[in-house]
Amino acid sequence: MLENMLRSDWLENRPRFAFIIGFVYAILAILAAYFVFPKSQGLASIALLSVLLVPSLNNIMKIEEKQDADEKHFSIRRIFKDHADVLEIYLLLFLGIFLAYALLSIKFPNLLVNGIFDNQLRAIGIAGNATITAGFWSILANNLKVILIFLVLSLIFGAGSIMFLSWNASIWGIAFAYMAMHWGNAFNNFTNIFVRVMPHMLLEAGAYFFAIIAGGIMSQAILREKVGSKKFNYVLKDGSIFLLVGLILLILGAIVEVYVFPIL
Repeated sequence: MLENMLRSDWLENRPRFAFIIGFVYAILAILAAYFVFPKSQGLASIALLSVLLVPSLNNIMKIEEKQDADEKHFSIRRIFKDHADVLEIYLLLFLGIFLAYALLSIKFPNLLVNGIFDNQLRAIGIAGNATITAGFWSILANNLKVILIFLVLSLIFGAGSIMFLSWNASIWGIAFAYMAMHWGNAFNNFTNIFVRVMPHMLLEAGAYFFAIIAGGIMSQAILREKVGSKKFNYVLKDGSIFLLVGLILLILGAIVEVYVFPIL
């Protein structure tokens, strides 16, 4: 029922509510997994969260593709203006999910101690980023694999890649909470860690958003447009530009992680 209550056109016109939606849906998914899937709560919460978000996000991707196909003049500025709303939606959803997992882990530390988020804890330093001691090329190669996964998932499943994005958001949130709880005052330390790591996290997450949108609109073009047609090629060009921007952000994220983050 909940997955159909959120209208995609309403969300696209009010992207700022995506933060609240991501936060509330993540809390509901965690609670449902806690009671229904006691042996695999960490992964189950991500699956339930994705079920809630996918219908609306898939419809938004259809709107974005149609918007691309209806355009008559190619412009870099127009591309980013047209898709600014969906970028904002993904960013705020990511932050809402991230904050839900982080705050729950800090408020109820037994969620970590009892192994409820054990899968996420095991993935710290692996999913979405390499270990802090790794070199630039190792980190970049690892992150390129991740962005490729996002692109392929978006092409095949459309907004179904939100599952992988939610997984990464949960890992970031739980990792921050875990570090904060081991450094003294958890809430103060969490804010400190977030401010220091935010540039790296947003660059890396931004790269994933661009890959998701690129794959999503390409996926809709394949379904809705004739392959090789003018409209299809137009949408493909837009998607390629988004993917290129994602790759640039990924490189910048690796530079920040290797050369700036250790200083902070």
